[in-house]
Amino acid sequence: MNNPLLKVSHLTVMLDNGKVLLNDISFAIEHNQCLGIVGESGSGKSLTSKAIIGLLEPYFSIKGQILFMPKQPQLNLPEQGDLLKQSPETLRRIRGKEIAMILQHPMNSFDPLYRIGDQIIETLLAHQTITKKQAVVKALDMITEVGLSNPKQIFNKYPHQLSGGMLQRIMIGIAIMLEPELIIADEPTTALDSISQYHILKMLAKIKQQSKTTMIFISHDLGVIHHIADHILVMHQGTIVEQGSRDQIFHHANSEYTHHLINARLQLLTKFNAIIHPNSQKSTMESC
Repeated sequence: MNNPLLKVSHLTVMLDNGKVLLNDISFAIEHNQCLGIVGESGSGKSLTSKAIIGLLEPYFSIKGQILFMPKQPQLNLPEQGDLLKQSPETLRRIRGKEIAMILQHPMNSFDPLYRIGDQIIETLLAHQTITKKQAVVKALDMITEVGLSNPKQIFNKYPHQLSGGMLQRIMIGIAIMLEPELIIADEPTTALDSISQYHILKMLAKIKQQSKTTMIFISHDLGVIHHIADHILVMHQGTIVEQGSRDQIFHHANSEYTHHLINARLQLLTKFNAIIHPNSQKSTMESC
């Protein structure tokens, strides 16, 4: 990996009382690749993503290095692009435009007091050099492109008037509109129903195939990770237990913990198939 977009080296996160939450995390992701980070609740997946984009609270102590090396030289990041050494102002400039975040609970990402359209326009005007009229046109086009009907009606609705799946699509649409170098999707399908999960995964897979955006996809579900990731990082209790290509992790895993996750996924899949297709005993990893 000669010139990765993001290189995390020896990242360690501790509380003020000395408790270690992330222990010596190191990984890298190339341009135009999707890195899947998988692990059970409390493994440190989301903590890692927050450390990358500078959203950890002051009571966390952070050590290590997070090098962000986008293709646009005009960013001129000081300290050789180490995100841990950037000023709050620089990090705010990077977030959204260069690194976009898609969260698990989309309702928390929108202000309940303002209409959806106004919030989309505000985001566009903050990160792009366009007029308000142009922003309105782009917002309406985006709502259509993410598969939602009646864009003008949605544009004028408040967040509580839309479902979680609709808000998640809009959040992803906003991220795409900003054309970031890196999208971090933190459990983007967990809080959604099965139909919404399917549409969101389809959207993200399309982004991966058609755009030049690099992606970090965080999930506790190996089936979801198998569907979208090129490389996989397995976390457990704040450490990396294994990392490698998708095929390596699913077919040639070395860690007992990774085998545990895969077997648990297979058991769920087998049970599901037995209910849906009682006459079929077929259950393969490819079905994930």
